[in-house]
Parts: sequence; C-alpha cells; structure tokens
Amino acid sequence: MNNSVNYIQKAAQETHSGLVIFDRFDRSIVFNNKHSSMYEFIDPHSSHTYNDFVLGCVMHRTVNHQSLYDEPEGWINYAREFRRFTSYSQSFSHHSNGRIIQVTYERLRGTDGWWYQMRRDVTDSFLDHVRNGLDVMLPFGWGDTVAQPTQSAFVVRLLDALPYPAALLTPRCQIIDGNQSFVSIMSRGDGFSVLGGRLCIPNAIEEQDALTKRAAGFFRRRTHTPVTLRVSRLDQPAPYFATLSEPPAQHIGWDSPTTGILLLTIVDPDALPAVSPRTVADLLQITGAEAEVALALCSGRTADEIAEDRGVERRTVYNQVSSILSKTGLRNQAAIVRQVTTLCWHFGSRA
Repeated sequence: MNNSVNYIQKAAQETHSGLVIFDRFDRSIVFNNKHSSMYEFIDPHSSHTYNDFVLGCVMHRTVNHQSLYDEPEGWINYAREFRRFTSYSQSFSHHSNGRIIQVTYERLRGTDGWWYQMRRDVTDSFLDHVRNGLDVMLPFGWGDTVAQPTQSAFVVRLLDALPYPAALLTPRCQIIDGNQSFVSIMSRGDGFSVLGGRLCIPNAIEEQDALTKRAAGFFRRRTHTPVTLRVSRLDQPAPYFATLSEPPAQHIGWDSPTTGILLLTIVDPDALPAVSPRTVADLLQITGAEAEVALALCSGRTADEIAEDRGVERRTVYNQVSSILSKTGLRNQAAIVRQVTTLCWHFGSRA
C-alpha cells in the first residue's frame, strides 16, 4: 500500500499535478502543495471530505458548470455512485478562470477503499488540439500519471471508460470488441445491426456503402483524419453520428500493434450532455451566434433546418458555418459536429 501511495505522489510531482487521496469514508489523508495552490479554499493543515471540496468549489465559483451550482447534492451523489462501479477514469473540468484541468481518478488496489484524484492543468495542450482538430479519443497524457496495467486488458479498460457507445473494428467492419453501451444499441437494432460478425446499417443502403468505403479506405489515406457519418434511425428524427478514428494507444494490451484497427464511437444527439453556447464559443474562439449554430448542427439539424428554426435566410447560416470552419481550421460540417460533441461530453451538464 505504501508503495502505491509513494508511486502516485512521485507521479504527481513529476507531472506538476495536484494530488489528493481519500479513504473509504471520502476523507482526505494525503494532498500535496500543488493541489492546495489550485484550490486555495482548502486548508492545507487539516483533513477535508470530498463533500467539503465540492461545496467549496460551489462557494468560490471555481468551475464553469452551471449544474453544479444548481444542484451540488446531485453532483455529490452522482460521484458517489460513479465510484461504486468505476475503478479508473479521466475527464476534464472547465474552470471559471478559463483553465482546463485534466482529472484522473483511480481506486487504489490493496487498500480498504482508498481512492485518489490527480489534477493537471492542460489548458495550453487542450486549446492547441482544439484549434488543430480535436479527435473524440485524443488522450492528454493517457497513462502519464498512472502505471500501465500489467494485464493485457487495455482495450476493455479503454472502451469502458468512454461515456458513449464505442467498439473496435477491422477495416472490413468486423467487430473486435465493444463496450456495454455499444452492445445496448446493437440489441435495439436501431440504425445498426450485426451480420456475420460485421457492423451493418440495414435500413439505408447508401449509408452502409459510405461506412464500408470509409472503413476500407481509412488507412489508405495520407492522413488518418477521423471521419464522421450520419446514420438514420428507425424511430427518431435525429440521426446517430458515427466516427471512425485510430485508437489512441500505440499498442493494444501493450504487446500488439493497433495498425489496421479502427475505433468506432457513436453519439446520440438526444443523449448529449447540455453545454452552453458560451462555453463552445470560448473554447473554439467563435461568436455566440456561431456557437448556437454549431450546437444545432450537433443536434442533427441541417443548415437549412437551422435557418428555418431561427427565422433567417439560409445564406446567413451558411455564412456562419463558413466562418466557423475558417476560424477553427476544421474541414467540413461533420468535423464541427465531432468537435462540439467532444466538448459536450467533456464540459456538458449531466442530469
């Protein structure tokens, strides 16, 4: 146990991260100076609970998540349930001062319910990647602050850590592995199905053709830029957004190359956490009106439908889309959808 704590403390020091370790009663037993400097309202000379930390963030308006201030007890209860079922996760927190903090959580093995959170300021790296086209699975130092798993279970750990349906495919759309959310979509038969072990879109031949061609040609392109496709659904007007990209790790299970393996992530616009236009505008450095258009695209609306909803000419919306592409360097509307979807999952409010 002492070895685990010493390792984590050393990793936090090397990565300039704030560290706090809690016991099974959610009381802090270790926290370093970096954590104290990031959250000055915490007394460095006394223990505090996780509840104290959350309520301190509320009192000092530390983070830029309105739902935290609307229902802090809801956040505390959600976190408690999350820790019951999750052994490891990484997420991002958008602070009110504009800083973006990577939060690593892990339960400590061999202890009586101890767990830790490590917080690292990744503002510069995050904004650089946003400007250069953020992949939904882009890791900011994935594994930098924790030891690599000793068992060959990285794929399962990776997929299960994602908040949305995800699977690994071959370029022929053969399904290698998937998380529980992906299995749930398959079981509903809504938009996707499996035929002979391959992923299919049975209700739209043209969409199936697009999926097959994009998957088969992904690694033949000079740059392996993520590709987003719209997938029609049977009972819902909003489509799924399916993104093909490379897995974020260099190895699967740390002993097999990922060359030729695709990561598929599926987003249901109706299930996306809500994010404010202001947050999108700040992170993408676009105007508030452009952020509203970007969010509408992310909800499955076309540019023509957005113009009708907003009571403006189509040319106005098309100009706003062009402005977003120009300011962000993104290539097309699908890239805008992928970008904003990522921001929703990282910074959106969950019920």
